[in-house]
Amino acid sequence: MKKSIFKHKIGVLILAILFSAAGFYGCNESSTNPTQSDNLIFSSMSSTDSIGDSQNILILDTVKILIQDIKLNVANNNQDSVNFKVGPYVLFLNLTAGVTTISSAIIPAGEYQKIKFEIHKLNDNEPVPDPEFADNNGRYSVIVKGWYLGNYFIYKSTKSAHQILNFPSSMPITTEYVSNITLHVKPYIWFISNGVYLDPGVAANSNDIDNNIKNNINNNFKAFRDNDRNGVPD
Repeated sequence: MKKSIFKHKIGVLILAILFSAAGFYGCNESSTNPTQSDNLIFSSMSSTDSIGDSQNILILDTVKILIQDIKLNVANNNQDSVNFKVGPYVLFLNLTAGVTTISSAIIPAGEYQKIKFEIHKLNDNEPVPDPEFADNNGRYSVIVKGWYLGNYFIYKSTKSAHQILNFPSSMPITTEYVSNITLHVKPYIWFISNGVYLDPGVAANSNDIDNNIKNNINNNFKAFRDNDRNGVPD
C-alpha cells in the first residue's frame, strides 16, 4: 500500500514538473518579438483563351519568363527606386488559374508609380535556374510551348528587354498591411503582327515575335494594384 502511495506521489510530482516546464516555455515563446512580415506581394496572371477560338490557330500550354532586378519607382521621383527582387528567377505563368503569387518582400512605406524589371537572357557565367533556359545552341530568356494549327512547337527567345510599367494610379505601400501588385501577361499577343498570325515554328518570324515581347506591343505586360487579388485593378 505504501509503495502504491509513493508511486502516486512521484507521478504527481513528475506531472507538476512537466506542466511547470511547459508553462515556462509558453511564456518564453510569447515574449519573443515576431519576425516582421512582408508588406508587398508580387503576383501574376495570364490570358487563358486561345487565338482563333474554334479554329484553334494558337494554343499555349507553357510560358516561362526569366526575370531579374524587379524595382519599384517612388512616385514623382524617377531617380529614386526600391529593389524588390534581384534574381534571376523563372516566372512560370499559370495559364489555367487566376492570380498566383510570384514572390513577396519588405519595402519602405511610400507612394510608388511604376515597376521595372528585366526579361533576362542568361549570361554564360550565370547558374541556370531551369535546364530549359540553356542548351547546346545557347541560353534563353523566354520559353513558350503549345500548338500552332495543330503542330506542336517550342519557342525560345534569346532577347533581353527592360520593361517599365506605369501603375494606373500611384500605389501606396504601408507597413501596416500587405499590398499586392499583379502583373498581367498576355502571351498570345506575342504571336500576332499587324493582324497576321506568326507561326512560331518559322525562324523568319522570330524577330517579330521577339519585338512584340520586347516592345510591350498592345500592352501585353500590365501591372496594377490588386489587393483583393481578383485580377482587376483596384
